[in-house]
Formats: sequence, C-alpha cells, structure tokens
Amino acid sequence: MAAQHGVLYRLFTWLSAWSCSATPEQRIAMGRRIGLVMMWVDPKRRSITVENVQAAFPGRSKQQQREIIRGSYENMGITLVEMLAIPAMDQQHILDRMIITGAEPVRDRVRKGLPVILVSGHFGNWEYLALASGLALHHPIHMVVHPQSNAALNDQLNASREKFGNVAVSFHQAARTIVQVLKDGGVIAFLADQHARPEHDPWPMFFGRRTPTYEAPAVLALRFNAPIYYTFAVRQPDGRYHAHIEELPITATDTAEEVTQRHVHVLEQAIERHPQLWSWQHRRWRGQPPTQAHDGNRHAHTEEHS
Repeated sequence: MAAQHGVLYRLFTWLSAWSCSATPEQRIAMGRRIGLVMMWVDPKRRSITVENVQAAFPGRSKQQQREIIRGSYENMGITLVEMLAIPAMDQQHILDRMIITGAEPVRDRVRKGLPVILVSGHFGNWEYLALASGLALHHPIHMVVHPQSNAALNDQLNASREKFGNVAVSFHQAARTIVQVLKDGGVIAFLADQHARPEHDPWPMFFGRRTPTYEAPAVLALRFNAPIYYTFAVRQPDGRYHAHIEELPITATDTAEEVTQRHVHVLEQAIERHPQLWSWQHRRWRGQPPTQAHDGNRHAHTEEHS
C-alpha cells in the first residue's frame, strides 16, 4: 500500500506541474481524456455509475444515459486537472474562472458576525467553488472534508484548499471546530451529497429513492439559527463556471429531517438540469431505511455527525 501511495503521489505531482503550466483550455482537454481513462480502468466503479444513472433517469434513452455517464467522468477528470493547477493560480485567476453571484446577503451576515452554513455537492468544480466563495465573501470558510488515505496526497490537496485562507477541517474531528466557528459567527461549508450513516441519519427522497443523508447541516442551522445557503458550480461553454448563491427556506417549525429533505431536493433539481456535472460514481443508494422512524427533531448528536 505504501508503494502504491508513493506512485500515486508522484503521478499527481507530475500532473500538477503540467497543469500549472497549461492553459485553461489544455486543462479541460486533458481532464476529459483522464476522465475517460478513469471510466475504463475501473469496471466496478463504472458499473455503479451505470446503475445509478439508469435508476435516476429511467425515462431517458440509452444514448442519453451514456452521455450522462461519459460527461460525469469527463467532469471528474477536468476537476482533478484544474484542482492540480491551484498552486500556480492567484486570487484573480480563481475569480475569473468561477463567477459567483448572489453573495451579498451572505457577505452582509459575515460583516455582522452572524453564522452561515454553505451547502453544495460534488458537482462541477467544487474545489474552485470553495476557493472562489471564500474570496467573494472576503472571509475564510471552514470546509468539512473527508481525508484521503494517502497522507502525502491529502496534505497536498489541503494546501491547495487553504491557499487563500479557507480552512480544511477533517470530517472525523470536525465537531468541536464547526460548533466553535458558528458560535463565533463564521462560515461552515459542507458537501452534503455522500452516503451517510444509515442507522442514525435521515433518509430523504433523492431521485425517487430514500438514501441516508448527513443531518449535520440541518441540525446546526436549527441549533445556531444559521441560514443555509446553497450553490452549485455550472460549467459554461467557454470553460468558466457560474455559481449563484441562494438561501434555503427554513421556518421556525421545521425539523432537521425536513430541512435535510429540502436541501437534497435543490441538489436533485441542479442535477436534473446538468446531470453530467454530478459525480455518479459513488454508492449513494444502498441499504434499507431502519424500521424505526427517524426523529427529525433530534438536535443532541451534532458531535457525532460532524
């Protein structure tokens, strides 16, 4: 395993050096090729992708489904190559590549020292989105991330994520940090589209099937009276991205389960508009909901979920 990690790290280091010297158009072209290689070298992951797309879009033709699958892999490759160019980028370059709109209400809360929760998904270039959002808000974002098993590669990724002041917070040690950040009126960001703990988290509907989803964003929003803002990075024809920030409606009587279903629904809507930009490669739907109904009013387990 150590030898494999070493080879992978050297490969990423070489690709990063190339990407740092390439043009945006060259990165996109290379990313598409790498994405297609990824599609064919891992038949197990490709099978999961095909199954997910077919189940989510049963009414679409086989050709349309194949285009979604191919586009999703190409997007993964593009995101990878673009992310590896971050060491050579300055702030203006990031803001040129990722156009953020709708940020003023969030900036207003930040200026007043009020807490904010940002929610997105593995959609478009989520790494550029985090960097550009922090710059657009003029305030660091604490991003909850899943650490890579390759320690050297994990350090390299986090160095890029933190280049302009954001803070990468490991999912496994996030609880105290994110609670303190919200108490201090800071900004927390989640990619809330991964498979959660089936025995503990709510099971909202997602493309017609129930799937466990982390309740932490909803629980924290209700506990700290912090609005949830969502945004997704949509790649434009010229290769740049546009992300519009919108507030998720939350009422005083909402439960964590209801808020979770709401932000899952806006993710589903974004995917329906641009299905090739989401990462379909994960086993997002698996298992069965527990027989005991989830208590959507539970607020006491933030430390366990974050």
